Amino acid sequence: MKYIDLTHKITNEIKEYPGDPKTSISYFKKADNKDSCTLSNFKTGLHTGTHIDAPFHYIENGKSIDKIDISKFCSYASIHHADVSKNEEITIDKITFPNKFEKIVIIITGENNNFGSFEYFNENPYISNELADLLIEKNIKGIVLDTCSPDKFGENIIHKKFLKNNIWIVENITNCSKLTKNKYESFFIPLKIKAEASPIRAFVKE
Repeated sequence: MKYIDLTHKITNEIKEYPGDPKTSISYFKKADNKDSCTLSNFKTGLHTGTHIDAPFHYIENGKSIDKIDISKFCSYASIHHADVSKNEEITIDKITFPNKFEKIVIIITGENNNFGSFEYFNENPYISNELADLLIEKNIKGIVLDTCSPDKFGENIIHKKFLKNNIWIVENITNCSKLTKNKYESFFIPLKIKAEASPIRAFVKE
């Protein structure tokens, strides 16, 4: 059985969203002549790399990650390619298969190839109100993006639309060129953390 990993590796060099905390991975102990084992410290913003947003990210009294049933993170996902450029709105007519949505919807713009660049974080394609409303109407569980946000840079309208309807958001997936089918069994697994977001391991079954 084969899987496709859609997760960015977290290192000290990983780029974060503008204004977010930087990542630090350091040794507390190291297995050498002095220590019998290796222990590391890990510090990062919860929105760094491939991660998931829970309703609590923008919605007062919304669910935190630990309150979402684990079954919500695993389901069949439909793959939709978006024919868009940087800083362009992703409208219904710009995506493939606009009438075939699974419970998890993955939208691929190609921006995952530019992860970490200034343009990636500041000029991302963003989801239109009409597309967001359609996905909410379809009662999806989650939206997955190869960009840093469903919103235009500096805005949060689309975040709030999804999250107030208990639709989680995954941002910054990678390896999207390997997603050649229209549908996959998918897994977006967060830590059981009492917070508004979590790093995840994102993958699909081939």
